Amino acid sequence: MKKKAIIWIPWRRVKWLLAVQLVAGSIAGQAFIHASGAEPATPAWANPSDMAVRKVSEVGSAQSEPNFLSNLDCTLMTYRLVASSSMQTGCFTATAFGLVDTDSDTVIFNGTDEGLPLLPYSAHQVLVPWPQALDLVGLDATNNGGSYISLYKNPLGLLRDQRNVLGELTSKQLTAPPELTLKDSSGQPLVINPQTMAFSDNGSWLVAESLHGSFVRINLATLDVTNFGQAYATAGSPGVLKSQVAVSSDGRYVAINNETAGEFKVYDVASCGAASGEGIMGCRSYDYRQFVKGQVGGLQSIRHVRFINDGLLSFEAVSGDTAKSGIYELAPVSSITSLMDYIGLGDSYTAGEGAFDYLAGTDTAANSCHLSRNSYPLLLTHDLYSGAGGHSVACSGAVISDVGNTSDNYLGQMKDGLSLRELKQAQPALLNSVMANFLPGYVAQHAFVKQYQPQVTTVSVGGDDIGFGDLLQNCVEPHISWHVSDSTCYDTYEARLEVMQLIDRTIPRWTALYKQLLAESPGTQLYAVGYPQIIDDRGDCALNVHLNKSELEFSEELIDYLNQAISKAAAKAGVSYTDISQALAGHRLCETASYNVAVNGLTAGKDAGLLGINVLGKESYHPNALGQQLIEQTILRQTNNLTKALAATGNNNASAGQSLLNKPKSNRPINKLIPSSTLTNRVVKRGTSAQIRVDGLANGLKANSPYSVRLDGPAGPVLAVVVSDGNGTVSGSVTVPVSAEPGGHTIDVTGPNQIGDPVDVTQPVHVPGDVNDDDGDGVPDATDSCPTVANSGQDVDQDGIDDACDNLIGQPPGSSGPGSNGSGGSINTTNGNGANGSPQPPTTSTGGSSPNQQVGGAQGTPARGTGPANTGPGLPLALPSLTLASTSLSSGTTASSFSSSQSFTSRPFSTKLHATPGMPANANLGDKTVNPANVGAKGFKLPVNPTEKSGHFSKLRTINWLFWSCLLIFPLFLLILIAWSAWYLYQLGSQGGVHPYAGSR
Repeated sequence: MKKKAIIWIPWRRVKWLLAVQLVAGSIAGQAFIHASGAEPATPAWANPSDMAVRKVSEVGSAQSEPNFLSNLDCTLMTYRLVASSSMQTGCFTATAFGLVDTDSDTVIFNGTDEGLPLLPYSAHQVLVPWPQALDLVGLDATNNGGSYISLYKNPLGLLRDQRNVLGELTSKQLTAPPELTLKDSSGQPLVINPQTMAFSDNGSWLVAESLHGSFVRINLATLDVTNFGQAYATAGSPGVLKSQVAVSSDGRYVAINNETAGEFKVYDVASCGAASGEGIMGCRSYDYRQFVKGQVGGLQSIRHVRFINDGLLSFEAVSGDTAKSGIYELAPVSSITSLMDYIGLGDSYTAGEGAFDYLAGTDTAANSCHLSRNSYPLLLTHDLYSGAGGHSVACSGAVISDVGNTSDNYLGQMKDGLSLRELKQAQPALLNSVMANFLPGYVAQHAFVKQYQPQVTTVSVGGDDIGFGDLLQNCVEPHISWHVSDSTCYDTYEARLEVMQLIDRTIPRWTALYKQLLAESPGTQLYAVGYPQIIDDRGDCALNVHLNKSELEFSEELIDYLNQAISKAAAKAGVSYTDISQALAGHRLCETASYNVAVNGLTAGKDAGLLGINVLGKESYHPNALGQQLIEQTILRQTNNLTKALAATGNNNASAGQSLLNKPKSNRPINKLIPSSTLTNRVVKRGTSAQIRVDGLANGLKANSPYSVRLDGPAGPVLAVVVSDGNGTVSGSVTVPVSAEPGGHTIDVTGPNQIGDPVDVTQPVHVPGDVNDDDGDGVPDATDSCPTVANSGQDVDQDGIDDACDNLIGQPPGSSGPGSNGSGGSINTTNGNGANGSPQPPTTSTGGSSPNQQVGGAQGTPARGTGPANTGPGLPLALPSLTLASTSLSSGTTASSFSSSQSFTSRPFSTKLHATPGMPANANLGDKTVNPANVGAKGFKLPVNPTEKSGHFSKLRTINWLFWSCLLIFPLFLLILIAWSAWYLYQLGSQGGVHPYAGSR
């Protein structure tokens, strides 16, 4: 009797699960497409009571499967062959260590964009990529037309460089045979028809036709083999009798189409062994060929069969006299429709980081997705959809793999989260709740697209892949502390070229993601959304910007180049590109009065680091609630309310790449830049050790090779040398020197990648200064609203937060005019933080109501205490047009309340801008000027000229020095004048009114 597997979960995860269960209920979600009438708990593929087929699109011209192994999925790419200028084209499958082309045995390792031949151990062997896995599959031909199948468990540890006579790297070769040969149920080496090999999209299951009379399904975790269906091929014929094969992600269902036999069967492998059934082991199945033939006129052939989800198949059908192809969907239900109108995918700019008012459960220690009710996907949902409605599963910090990862080993974005495999096995109710209630951060975002098949999907991701937030932090840090020099970031040709090359290397990954989303939901209208410009380099900057003229230009040019890359990827994938680069025009940083901007400036952090020091807030330089509304309006205009397909070309600056490189050369070596958010702690104390770790697989590092850990770039001092493990992972500890200057630095891991290029894996870190006054501005951290930023001494809006780290500098209390605070004014958009981080209710205005007033009466400025900045949950008030109340996280909060908070009451669509706290009623969205009636922040802050190279804090220090000098000199001068006057009067009186210096007559 076979023992049941025991699933062991660490106690830290048990505690996490218990906490999660307080937030997430166990409401089961539907696992497949919507059908009329009641739906069964599982799809009835083997005994359907009804069936449906619908055409969803024409077939695109891009290749999507290898020429040799047509049951694998791949992405067509053009690449340069290493050590040559030769450009090649191949169709690549994603693995854990890179992209592999089966037809040419070529690998493009992660972190590189060059192809390298991958040679097997023996010349007659074919290497097959295992989707999302480290392992490789080896096929060795037999004399009967089949192949033995074996596994390389750790191919990276077996690779050896092959070089030519010039010492140039030409290929990689495996130096040992596969560790494991797969066997059939009788214990004999398994012989398969390689043309029928098919993996589930998560890489957990393998199906193939054996040459022993049956199809087999292999559990790749346990290597258990199940015979479930009659084979079509026999010895000597596998190359002729090809079958189109697909297996569902849970391994339960297998679809097989064989043109020669004229059969299109779907097997339920969970039924194997049943007394009444057909096929090997009595597994139940149903042949859909005749039904499909009746629905697709002139059907000639079926190919490229794939499971979209457990209850939905897609296939390509060739039909008619002209052999025209189309993509169709098949389901064992009466009709096929979308379960969802709309789903938004993406990173912090999509989630609404910076717009505050985060949904319950997304602003906790375990989940920092920061999904805001003010985010543009939820605004789109509110304005456009009813019925099936819409949702957002965007999560702050998401990279491309957080959207598209299909592996069961994916851990999500939760802190100490469970893998998808662990959720399936140990917490199925929690997984159902996540999927039913659209809880972000637990699973890869594409899973919601697969399950709900939305009519419209938007996706905006990639900023974190190029480390845009870290780039800004590297630019800001030199200007915010007394300790560090006021230098300019990325001010050389080489530094900017590295960033551009990083963006270029990301284009294939964007392309693959877009194609994946299209394949997983063929009927979806997909929009790839770019990024907005957040700064105007021609204007005057408020005290919370902290960027000089060169850095402002760099930010603008970089966003232009980023948008160009996204547009190129969208064009390659054949999806609509939505250009939002000018969405915030008129309301960008340095472009208008500070209270009228649509973007946060530097925001004090709320997540405590080492010694309680709060590093720069994640909300920094992100669109606020007004910004999210402006983005929504731009998307609506460009897409005709998400109904119009767009060309994949945006109105971007075509010369952005050239202008980016318009900097002097330092003649240093060019490195492959790899940003990392998990390299080490964000706060590193001098003289203490810090743990560092770099994932070798994800970053293309070499196994068993030395890597230098440095401070401040690839030319900085070496803190340690660490040898990577068998997967290339670098792990160890380093000590930041006691002599390190307090303030901003980077920790860098440098060394070669798999093709020998120098890499720089980098992360910004903050090195604290004085234990009680980190930034050295004379204000103790305990009472400093900007503990890591030198205080400016300005607090225009008198909110208790110094303007140097105030995300939005509002108008002074009592200012008159439309949109002002206090009497007669609308509420301010700054987040309401009270003392000790407690959110305080907004104060009530004593005057008349503003045109933008909230329902129930006008509101004054939200009270903000004098405690640490940004420690509360964010905006205390939702937008007036969003009628939902905020839900707070408590032990009684359920997942269903979380879900309902994403759903909005339907109302007629209107293109009118939502009433926004802090925005003047008569503001012109496209106008860069401000109504003179509104007394703006420019009248109350020190003027800053961004054309000067030095940051504005150097000027502020000079002004402060002159101010204090004058303050000391003036009383001294006054005392001298009084003393001289007294002496003069005394002398005058003693001489009878005659001037003491008068001559005698």
